[in-house]
Amino acid sequence: MILAKATLVAGPRHEKYVAGTSLPALLFVNVHSDDGLEKVASRELADLGWASMAIESYKDVTDHEQFQGKETPEAAAFREAVDTGFGVVVYP
Repeated sequence: MILAKATLVAGPRHEKYVAGTSLPALLFVNVHSDDGLEKVASRELADLGWASMAIESYKDVTDHEQFQGKETPEAAAFREAVDTGFGVVVYP
């Protein structure tokens, strides 16, 4: 699992944000390399209406226990990534 800090830019199809809106986000991607991170995150974010992303930093998540049993947006995104391969938290 890779956790990435990124800036997302909303596209014209985004349901919540005006096109061009830039917001910070955390991406959880269930891959083992930075190549996989870019590929999966780009595809998933495009499906959600985001026009682009700029990854600022990333790291491997080795301590999965830190997200178990917590009711935070980050823990929910982590669990979603475990189940589906991708989870995101956008900070408006």
